[in-house]
Amino acid sequence: MSSAKDHLIIYLRNQSEKQDFKIKLKKEFVNFNDLKRFVNKHKNRSFVVVISNEISLESFPFIDQPQIVAVFDSNFNCLSSKESSINDFIQKAQEDYGKTAKRTCRSHLLTAIEKHWFLMGLLFVLYLAYLFPQVGKTGGYIRSEWTVKWTCIILVFFLSGLSVKSKDLFKEILNIRVHLFIQIFSFLIIPLVVYQIALLVVKTSFNKVFLISILIISSTSTTISSNVIMTKNASGNECAALLNAVLGNTLGIFISPILIYFLTKNSLFQLSSDLIQNDKKLDYFRIVKNLSLTVLIPLIVGQIIHSIWPKQIKFIREKFHFSKLNSFILLILVWSMFCDVVAAKIFEKITKKDFLFVSLIDAMIYNGFALIILFLARLPIKYWQYTKSDTIAIVFCGASKSLAMGISLMNAFYHNETLISLLSLPFIIYHIEQLIFGAIWATLLIKWNSNQQTSQDDQITDIPLNNQSHFTPIELES
Repeated sequence: MSSAKDHLIIYLRNQSEKQDFKIKLKKEFVNFNDLKRFVNKHKNRSFVVVISNEISLESFPFIDQPQIVAVFDSNFNCLSSKESSINDFIQKAQEDYGKTAKRTCRSHLLTAIEKHWFLMGLLFVLYLAYLFPQVGKTGGYIRSEWTVKWTCIILVFFLSGLSVKSKDLFKEILNIRVHLFIQIFSFLIIPLVVYQIALLVVKTSFNKVFLISILIISSTSTTISSNVIMTKNASGNECAALLNAVLGNTLGIFISPILIYFLTKNSLFQLSSDLIQNDKKLDYFRIVKNLSLTVLIPLIVGQIIHSIWPKQIKFIREKFHFSKLNSFILLILVWSMFCDVVAAKIFEKITKKDFLFVSLIDAMIYNGFALIILFLARLPIKYWQYTKSDTIAIVFCGASKSLAMGISLMNAFYHNETLISLLSLPFIIYHIEQLIFGAIWATLLIKWNSNQQTSQDDQITDIPLNNQSHFTPIELES
């Protein structure tokens, strides 16, 4: 007879019955014949059979089968046993299942933490900034205006330069239609539409500083990391997302300051003198110089190093998880900005109505433009309609806006720390929302993309066998 550790636990039930056991079952059966075939197939194993309470022991035809060492009902009452230690075996199996369930629970918890660590980290740094704003504020204990703001922005774009694969980018350059769609939508359509919305809202009692922040959000380039990750998660064109992230952030250095200057030039968006008294006339070349130092040069240096030592950089990139490191640096940047928000007592200066309105507008901007992009990119027009893979990249690149670029622009345009703190709040909210909604969009788009592939597969398999002679060998193989 086999040892107890060789016993396999199987379950026999009615067709409509379903029951969960605190024990690991090898297999479930709904008729006697399937169970018999399985038992006969594994003649070197012994079996413990659990039968439904609706099945009587007398009606079980294999009670005398030599491989079946015991029969239990659904409540694990022993109905028949050929071994004295079988109850101990069942008890141990239940204990082992409990331990496995706990390990699985811990595994799921760790997986959830690993998947959503950035959002958890975001909540943590916001709470930390709320408790100790003096540490990370501008002019605080660590002089964050230099140690964090400049350093972190430079590091974000330097790491992005190291992470970008030049070979993949060159291959994707010829996909001009996708690049034009993303950049025109990001730098022209969104700013103009948001500007029209701002003209309507400015006539209300809504905080004017927040309106300017929303205009700055609309004028910035796409993000350089999260949109690529979202595109990859949704099985979209990752290379197109990567190229447009680099292209958008490079163009943004020169285009975004011009957009912000002209969008906020309207007298309706003029701020009070106490907020801009430290600001001189806007100097475009100074802004471009500041953005070049914090964005363009680190990006180029990263690309040069990557092209000289590609293998070494690949090893370092994988060893230190650059994508996560980039996100971690962004968390430090958000922490510092939120320290300024708390230290300046911004929440005391704004109403709940304004805060909720900002959150609503940010959500509408991201989701609204994502829907518009999806609709336009898939219009059934000949020579226009984009592939699903390209459409996914366009959705994420077109609707996303870069927090690092936005903060860099605010610091380049303004010097008043209270003003910068106010301006940064809608941007932080937008960044949080685009991460949350981006994850939802990724889940929906991957199903949308896989449905097309499934339907195509179904069409191929539905070809009748008697028609195969009409195809060439190459067509049949395809």
